[in-house]
Amino acid sequence: MDQTRSNQPTFTIITPLYNHSRYVAEALRSVMAQTFRDWEQIVVDDGSTDGGGRIVEQLARQDGRIVLIRQANAGAAAARNAALARSAGEWIAFLDSDDLWFPSALADYHRYIQAHPQARFIYGRRHRLNEDGSVTELPGMHQDRPSGTADLFRKMYLSTLCCCFRRELLDETGPFDPALPCCEDYELFLRISLRCRFEPMGRPTGLRRRHGANISRQTGFTRMVEAEVLRRFVERLGGRDVLEAALVRNRLGQLYYASARQYFKARCFGQALQAAKLAGRYRPCLKAAAIRTTSRCLLPFGRTDAREMPKL
Repeated sequence: MDQTRSNQPTFTIITPLYNHSRYVAEALRSVMAQTFRDWEQIVVDDGSTDGGGRIVEQLARQDGRIVLIRQANAGAAAARNAALARSAGEWIAFLDSDDLWFPSALADYHRYIQAHPQARFIYGRRHRLNEDGSVTELPGMHQDRPSGTADLFRKMYLSTLCCCFRRELLDETGPFDPALPCCEDYELFLRISLRCRFEPMGRPTGLRRRHGANISRQTGFTRMVEAEVLRRFVERLGGRDVLEAALVRNRLGQLYYASARQYFKARCFGQALQAAKLAGRYRPCLKAAAIRTTSRCLLPFGRTDAREMPKL
């Protein structure tokens, strides 16, 4: 058991766990293999029913830097917040329970921090681990320059797997929004973008695993949540003060249209109609009008997504 750790570790690594017993040991071992060793890892078992928590317990007995918290299922945002409340590290990093880090991930973060002491939020890029075990190398976005609010509003290019930021930022912005069923990282990073620039390291730090149970797959509902997160950021959280109106109209119009299209593909014609109407408010286009007209005609033959359309 490794007992070498300072009173305040340099890094706290946060890992929410929900029914990933198949992957969690490999994820944690990728942290235990880090060449930079001043860290703590807080795993929050968010009501798993597949025994994943027991696997974490076994690994925690091998390495005292791993801490397990158990709670009733409340979602990824609440799990991450529970870990943040227990965190002691100066810097916060994230590793989901089905992903992997390269052995030099923390060393790369630390090297950058030492060379750029004013940095508050740094990020690398990820590669994709395919179901057959092969790796697809991905170039990432904005790896050659610092980026900010407008860049992030245009597209969620930050992979939480490859992000690391000072703990003090959360004292300024608040934690994840536990009411969000998805996009909680996007929403938090938008708020953080009003406080600092995002500084790229220009190198990969880990692998995002692709498998059949990934919760980040795009649907009409997830696209609608994303659009609502951005609309709330503009209207209530300060985005309007730093973003051009044309950018806001175009981005929200695109997202509401993408939601309408996904709902239409799923034969959720009532929800497709609502999303298409919202798209038209921001960026009228023929495709959104076509979905609106066709969905209205097909309403008697459609189905309904059991989840209510989000309104933030």
